[in-house]
Amino acid sequence: MLEINNLSHVVPGKKKEPLRVLEQVSFVAPGAHVLAVIGPSGSGKTTLLRILAGLTEPEAGTVTLRNRDLIKQPLYPNQLGWVPAGDDSLIEHLTVRENLISAAMLRCAGGSRDEVLSRVSHVLVTVGLENIATERTSALALPQRRRLKLGLALVADPVIVLCDDFTVGLDVRSEREFEALLKLVATDRPDRIVIHATDSLANLGAYDTVVVLHEGYVAFHGPARAVPHYFTVPTYDEVYARLAKRPAQRWGDSWMKHRDSYYAAFKLGAKAEELSPAEEDPGDADRTIVMKQRGEEDEVEEKKKPTEVEIRPIVPLPGMFSQAQHLLKRRWSLLRRTPREWITHASLLLGAPIVVALLLMPNLKLIKDVRGGASNDDVFWPAAYTVSMIMLIQVLLVQFMALRLGAREIAGRRAIYERERIGGVKPSAWLLGSLLFMLPIILVQSFWMEMFLDIVAGSLPGAGSAKLLLPALSGAAFAAICLGISANSSSAERAHSVSLTLLCANVLLCGALLGFPQVIGTVVHPFITAHYGWSGIIDSMQGSPYFKPIDAFVKTWFAAPNTAMIMLGVHFVVGLVLAFVGLRRRA
Repeated sequence: MLEINNLSHVVPGKKKEPLRVLEQVSFVAPGAHVLAVIGPSGSGKTTLLRILAGLTEPEAGTVTLRNRDLIKQPLYPNQLGWVPAGDDSLIEHLTVRENLISAAMLRCAGGSRDEVLSRVSHVLVTVGLENIATERTSALALPQRRRLKLGLALVADPVIVLCDDFTVGLDVRSEREFEALLKLVATDRPDRIVIHATDSLANLGAYDTVVVLHEGYVAFHGPARAVPHYFTVPTYDEVYARLAKRPAQRWGDSWMKHRDSYYAAFKLGAKAEELSPAEEDPGDADRTIVMKQRGEEDEVEEKKKPTEVEIRPIVPLPGMFSQAQHLLKRRWSLLRRTPREWITHASLLLGAPIVVALLLMPNLKLIKDVRGGASNDDVFWPAAYTVSMIMLIQVLLVQFMALRLGAREIAGRRAIYERERIGGVKPSAWLLGSLLFMLPIILVQSFWMEMFLDIVAGSLPGAGSAKLLLPALSGAAFAAICLGISANSSSAERAHSVSLTLLCANVLLCGALLGFPQVIGTVVHPFITAHYGWSGIIDSMQGSPYFKPIDAFVKTWFAAPNTAMIMLGVHFVVGLVLAFVGLRRRA
């Protein structure tokens, strides 16, 4: 039995009075039960679901399941099945079966592959998708996508399934089918409770009971057949219009007055006594209360019900590294199946070094002359300028690759992440999976570019370790910062815009084009990733003929290679911390 008792919640208003979203909400739901929470938009339905899911902490009240206070001890992730309202939480380039297998791998530990496939097959049959299991999600019709969303919530065999506007946008026939599907899901496990929050008033008879919310107050809880009688309307469609005729608090007070009578008559309350029918409310003379009384048939049926329900063991969650390993494998699979994405990465990988070599080509003879011993200014200064700019371009191109990889990595998949996080995926696992996907691409890009340019130029000046490591570390640090921006952005477009602005700031403020006065540069440069990648390489040229002219025309302090590596490590850690904080932030 799920018991909600006097649940209240207030949302702080910005320069306004606090908004009371829920006010003393109370109702109960037994196992194998489908409950609809209906009400006009803004009545508190989604907030109620979020409280039950442990995503929002209420101001007051209790939520109890099997004598466990879910406010103090939230449900274990695999006890909860969450079906979000949006349709963007599905992975488009995976098939139906692969989506379910992926969800099972992230939520179910200790099972063999055959056990996972068996679990997935059972879910496919339950939600009616076994005939299209090999279809890609992107090709599914809306009703099929809704079935898949429900299936993803069921892979861990949850005891409570929460659906937020599960049938919105469906035609009447599909809506009727889905409400029957919810009943099938509830009876698939004897102690399972399915709660569906919806604006729709169609097919309420498919639910075991209905809770009517109005501006945060419970206006009714009981069988759907009693709704028209209680509100004195001829059809369900007129309930909302009837609610609008009285203040929400009056509806709540009226329901509290008659609740025990209804619970007794319909056998809903675990502790309610059997009372006589409630008389007409003298404060509302136009409403008549009609209730079905308990009879001998009801008592016979009640005796047939089992007194105890078998409680299935909770499916354990995989560890953080197991989750990260699967997320990494899935990310590479998605890259292979997205031609536009991998072709872009491959083009940058192969094309960037060629572009830099073409920029180097006009002054390549000057570099060879300096290597041959030329010391006249007409050769020396252009060669030094070319070397400085080539090193900067390398760093910036690697950072651009990092931006393309990191800026949309979390923000573009936020809906998928939120669904999987509610299902038990750890933020650290998602972060680690994203890093392990991005870093090899960045490192290959950086190392390949440096080796290619060294071959073309016949060895560029500077220490080999600095030339090889500093561009790579610059890319890794900038990728982590872009991940941090992505995790804290409201959309992928917003994350990309902010990251691109930061890259432009790196171009202008790194000190390679024109240097700041030393005092200002000392303040600005610690925040600029490209400064350490570029200046660390330049500083490693001390002792070569290129360092003196570069130092003369660029009034910038150069970080020693070891200092540059440490500072890039600091940037990397700061980016990871920002990303982790953003991933832990509740949507």
